[in-house]
Amino acid sequence: MALVRKTISILTSLLLIVVIAITGLLFIGKMNGGKTMLFGNQIMVVLSGSMSPTFDTGSVVAVGPADFKEIKQGDIITFKDPEGMTITHRVVEVAEGELRTKGDANDGVDTAPVTPERLIGKVHYSVPLIGYFIEFAKSGAGMLVLLGLPGVYLIVSQVWKLMQSIKQEEGKAATKPQA
Repeated sequence: MALVRKTISILTSLLLIVVIAITGLLFIGKMNGGKTMLFGNQIMVVLSGSMSPTFDTGSVVAVGPADFKEIKQGDIITFKDPEGMTITHRVVEVAEGELRTKGDANDGVDTAPVTPERLIGKVHYSVPLIGYFIEFAKSGAGMLVLLGLPGVYLIVSQVWKLMQSIKQEEGKAATKPQA
């Protein structure tokens, strides 16, 4: 029984640490104008299936700075399209001063080539499904849950410990011989 209680306590503490860390990252991201940075990479959530099966909707990609001249065919890059939308696609052709891109799941090449001023960076790695959690955490309800959850946990755990201490003291007082 004690082992189960200790295991639950450890798992709960680890969950609390993860929730606080992710909340902190998202809070810092909001302070930086919506850019969440981790180890020098900008963390972005994949919102469409255009790069499936390489990464599906809900994946997180880490986009690091890249020199435009060093981008080669086959690299996956993130860039702004002419309307200002952020897109992550694969480079299918490198031409003089521009890159032609295409989503892995798309039939055709993107209409507007990527120029140096629109390049955000190169994708270094991706993690599937975490983007759903991050998008939830960015919402008002998500922030409430992620900030409220640790607070409620701390309050409940302290009340529980206080109640256990009171019970122990009452038990000691009841077993003490009276003079």
